[in-house]
Amino acid sequence: MKNRRSFIIGLKSKILLPKEKNFLKKYKPWGVILFSRNISSISQTKKLTNNIRKIFKDKKYPILVDQEGGRVNRFYKFFNTSNFTSEFFGKLYKKDIKKFNTYYKIFIDQTSYFLEKMGININTVPVLDVRHKQANNIIGDRAYDSNPKIISKIGDYCIKIFHKNKIATVIKHIPGHGRAKVDSHKYTPLVINSLKQLLNSDFYTFKNKKSLFAMTAHIIYQNIDKKFKATH
Repeated sequence: MKNRRSFIIGLKSKILLPKEKNFLKKYKPWGVILFSRNISSISQTKKLTNNIRKIFKDKKYPILVDQEGGRVNRFYKFFNTSNFTSEFFGKLYKKDIKKFNTYYKIFIDQTSYFLEKMGININTVPVLDVRHKQANNIIGDRAYDSNPKIISKIGDYCIKIFHKNKIATVIKHIPGHGRAKVDSHKYTPLVINSLKQLLNSDFYTFKNKKSLFAMTAHIIYQNIDKKFKATH
């Protein structure tokens, strides 16, 4: 970790370009995040991650991916997760907790297997946002449920299994994206609820999590700070 700078970069394609290699050597970012454009197969991705790590001479150099399942699936070319949304597992948790424990563990183990084979050591899960009616669908079925206590318990289980598989996790989108009425990739959401409401609901799910990392919500919470997004 010595002399690395506190930012993460993405790459343009499925191979490490000479300009990117020079950039990594010069600026030493903390980590690299991969997207679908970088991934076509297990062997190709493993070659890419090996080439990244050779630059830093570090077998544990942080390489991340957003591999939630459902519609957020960077491995879609070889791993179909369309039915395995967070909502699916949330419903299963409420219906049959024993079956949930078995099914979700199998899903996480399978995901971890692909991550390990491709040389990826950080997955940006779990999504701990609370699902709210009339909110933008950017979260939608990526949320486990609308009950903060259920979300918190499933989140703990998710983190525990990934960590057992030696995959680091990133809780998101702290302190809570579920009330956003617009897609924060395109516009800045404004949440007007009181701090008390947020603490009892949206913010609750992120408390006491054993994940070392978190991804922030690019949202303005008007009753906390009228000017700056939570990220800032």
